[in-house]
Amino acid sequence: MPLKKIEQNVLKEYHTWKVENMSEIFAKVNPDEDQFPNYPVNETHYFSTEFQGHAVDWYVTLNFCEDQLQGGFMIDFDAIKKLEPKNHVTCNFYLIDADKNKFFLGRKNRKFYESPKSYFPTVHTSCLPYPELPNTIDKLLPNDTMTLYIELITYLDGDPIFPDENMISTYYPDPSLSDDFSELYKVQDDRDVMIYVQGVAFPVHKRVLRARCPKLYEMVDYHQQISDGNDNPVALTGIEPEIFKRVLEFMYTRNVEDLDDHAVGLLEAASKYELIRLKNLCEESLASYYCTFENSEEIKSLAAKCGAEQLFWTTDCLQQKHAEKKKNCFLFNNTVYKELSLLQSGLSLHH
Repeated sequence: MPLKKIEQNVLKEYHTWKVENMSEIFAKVNPDEDQFPNYPVNETHYFSTEFQGHAVDWYVTLNFCEDQLQGGFMIDFDAIKKLEPKNHVTCNFYLIDADKNKFFLGRKNRKFYESPKSYFPTVHTSCLPYPELPNTIDKLLPNDTMTLYIELITYLDGDPIFPDENMISTYYPDPSLSDDFSELYKVQDDRDVMIYVQGVAFPVHKRVLRARCPKLYEMVDYHQQISDGNDNPVALTGIEPEIFKRVLEFMYTRNVEDLDDHAVGLLEAASKYELIRLKNLCEESLASYYCTFENSEEIKSLAAKCGAEQLFWTTDCLQQKHAEKKKNCFLFNNTVYKELSLLQSGLSLHH
């Protein structure tokens, strides 16, 4: 049975925060102050949303503990005042690079319950360092500016299914992305390779394959060599036409508009054709829109098959949390049962 995307009644709002003069911010950090400094430098951004006639003011604070981006930072996020009405909220944080690529940093769920003790007021997400950042700092901080993209999701349903809070990083630098093929995606006339998938023809520029998908390029190039100049079509198996169409969209434009609706097939294709960036985007999508405890075993098997380590780890964490919750519930119920039994025994002896 195919995995079903989680469909929920939500309101999504987006906000962009540009943090300028990052070099000056880093210069204020004193990494030698302590071995684990208490985040001495921070920047705060305020924004407002409107929901059911109520204005809600939010803040996002970046706390820097290192004098360079790869040192990582912490994000604090919360409403400035108590929310009315009390709706569950998820906030996703992304970093936007110079080429407008969006890299997922992390998320936090803000939950409201009837009991005030069950309300989690301030939430944090740690942005872990990426080993690739030293070589891409100009791309990530163009004009000495960090661009943070904030996606705020308000759940209109009373008891929503929250996406997992464990971070799946989606930053994988690719030297080939310096070439922009988005305009070529609109051009059909000069495509010099014809690829067939289940009888459906897909004309492609060979130079795009060479730059963006070496694995597929090698397959096409080998086929042309053994064809001795004959114009035999290249036929691919093990992939659906609708999925391959979106694989080409990604190779040309670095993006797939409806990726979330085809994340399973695209993850399998990304694994097969060694498209690391696409694979990582699919992992993040599956963790956000498909992963529940009920289908976690199926997703875990998919992740193992595709070598999707982060998705496997996220699903495993979900299962462990569920097992721990079930264990705690069992212990609580067992304690209550024993106390009730003792109480009943005492009442019986009294009578």
